[in-house]
Amino acid sequence: MAVGVFDLFSIGIGPSSSHTVGPMRAAAVFAEELKTSGDLEKVASLRVDLYGSLAATGHGHGTMTAILLGLEGFHPEQILPEEVEGRLAAIAETGTLQLAGSVPLPYGVQDMVLRPLTILPRHTNGMTFTVSDADGEVLHKATFFSVGGGFIVREGEEDAALKELDESKKELPLPFRTAAELLGRCQSKGLSIGQIMFVNERASRTEAEIRDGLLHIYSVMEGCVEVSLKREGLLPGGLKVRRRAPDWHERLMKETLGQDPEYRDPKYWQEWVNLIALAVNEENASGGRVVTAPTNGAAGIIPAVLYYALHFVPGMDQATQADRDDVVVKFLLTA
Repeated sequence: MAVGVFDLFSIGIGPSSSHTVGPMRAAAVFAEELKTSGDLEKVASLRVDLYGSLAATGHGHGTMTAILLGLEGFHPEQILPEEVEGRLAAIAETGTLQLAGSVPLPYGVQDMVLRPLTILPRHTNGMTFTVSDADGEVLHKATFFSVGGGFIVREGEEDAALKELDESKKELPLPFRTAAELLGRCQSKGLSIGQIMFVNERASRTEAEIRDGLLHIYSVMEGCVEVSLKREGLLPGGLKVRRRAPDWHERLMKETLGQDPEYRDPKYWQEWVNLIALAVNEENASGGRVVTAPTNGAAGIIPAVLYYALHFVPGMDQATQADRDDVVVKFLLTA
């Protein structure tokens, strides 16, 4: 399948698309395979091996806890922040993992095997999941690579995945591989970048599905900012970094109270854009729910610029909700 807007803008948890979202997605795929294989009820033990960068920096990126959630059957696109906190607290308290949501196993972060100096041939972000029965016989084993942006590839299927991607690009109504080709399509067809993307998305989704999906993505972006502007205290980790977004937001609100937007200093708009980006970044750093856009590390940029488009572009203060929704859809397709 070709990389489209819903691949680049996917909902997940922070702080890293490659070290948090990807591993969680791989673990969830493994759990799903166990359910469909018929071997789930035979599982007596679980082993997780993390290699290279995942093992070396996993603790700081929430890799291990994300894998626990994935093994319980949670997908990064669907899990809610309160579910993250609740399940991780339960696993820590009981020392028990609910494999695929139904089979209790004594397992936790401390049981994962870390191999930071072992780099698998295909990628630095490798992980292997193995389950065995009571006699020690391996029931199911799989190795995945988290290759960035939340994308995962199974060992042995790398070449097939690339071939499938190439073939699917050829099947799109308006395929392109480079920015130059994209602009050439725009010129030859008389369409905008967003319209080119819309035509390609229509190859796999209806217009209503595209619109509803993009508006849902924006609602998660909005919710991420809203939550972050209210969270105070320190960010997770040993550096004791203080959250800045709530204080910054309060100061901006006081400074702009009663002012006429027409006569504000242009730096005022820049402060708001920077604030929105920072708020998303702080939520991402704390393991909150964000939109990978196109990585978690860059997740604040798209909602910040979209915030400008919706609030500061002349005439938007008079726009209807339908008009604002149109802006969101066109913006995300273009971005």
